Amino acid sequence: MPIRVLFSCTGVGIVNRGIESFFREAFDNLQDLEGVQATLIKGAGQSSNKEQSVWCLPRTSFVTEKLGQVVGRNGYVMEQWSSFLPIVRQIRQLQPHIIFYSDSNLGFLLYWFRRQIGVPYRLLFSNGGPCNPPFIRKDFVHQVTPLYYQQALEAGEPAHKHILVPYGIQVSDEELITDTQSIQALRRSLNLPIHRPIVLSVGAIDPHSHKRMDYLIQEIASLPAPRPYLVLLGQMSPASKIILEQASRFLGTDHFTARTVSYEAVSQYYQTADIFTLASLNEGFGRVFLEALMYGLPCIIHDHPVMRYVLGSHGCFADFSKPTSLARVLSQILKSPSNCPQKSHERRKYVRDTFSWTTLAPHYFSMFQHCLVQPTS
Repeated sequence: MPIRVLFSCTGVGIVNRGIESFFREAFDNLQDLEGVQATLIKGAGQSSNKEQSVWCLPRTSFVTEKLGQVVGRNGYVMEQWSSFLPIVRQIRQLQPHIIFYSDSNLGFLLYWFRRQIGVPYRLLFSNGGPCNPPFIRKDFVHQVTPLYYQQALEAGEPAHKHILVPYGIQVSDEELITDTQSIQALRRSLNLPIHRPIVLSVGAIDPHSHKRMDYLIQEIASLPAPRPYLVLLGQMSPASKIILEQASRFLGTDHFTARTVSYEAVSQYYQTADIFTLASLNEGFGRVFLEALMYGLPCIIHDHPVMRYVLGSHGCFADFSKPTSLARVLSQILKSPSNCPQKSHERRKYVRDTFSWTTLAPHYFSMFQHCLVQPTS
């Protein structure tokens, strides 16, 4: 009998963060795995035989934001709460053995009301945020990096409750664009400068986000002219205007762009960029690092155990807690470009060999099997 796994992520179809892109790809690549019967629950988009779009209050809507203010919660929590009853209906219909999820507030409800729901499912929480121990109201925890796996065990968490399997990623089969003429043509189509180095950063464009776009802007501004052109891609909120105003003030409107694009469109920007960077001081995993490596880009990243685990020997690490650290490394790379075709192909090969779904699918199947046979308390 196949293991019935419900992949639950209401953000799929609504936002394009790392968690949502992971669940989208995980379902797409594991749904045909022998021994697994998978269904995806998402918050928007077309439903099909294996994908169910459930009603919820999308976190991005004005109404959701205002309702959240009334009860003292953000739009993300409101989205999870509002999806609870529609998801319960799907659970009763599909009778899953395992619910695989990252939305903590929804998971709490599924834990508290499991008996009333009447389905003996097991809750497998994917800790990509990450959350810290203790991991109460969760049956099992999918840890995506050794750092947080070890922290859980050192905090006294039961070893059988935690399974270490990194995030997988769909490695593109399209050829890397390495010739100047093709890169320039793609830049023209995206309305990007043709003859300037481009620095790309992908993450929430928000002054309250740990992605620290404000730090990145200041680092670029500290470079002597002519500076590289900065491209920021990510979700925006009303508070994003603070970041945009800062970029306009320190860089000038002709020297940066900030955009929100679909997950599918992001690949074009990776292919036009010269360097990727992310200014965050910590990450739960950082799928964008793999995306950048997959398209052959050198990555300038804060020196942190998670980043070193993901990037291996392919990262350029510096202490981003200090001013000018990013700028110093960026300046060195601009003087000695490190994205020649050979290095670009080596970076893609590293991602394919280490984090592709082909490589990791057997480990995900073993994780699902583990959750069925191990005790839940």
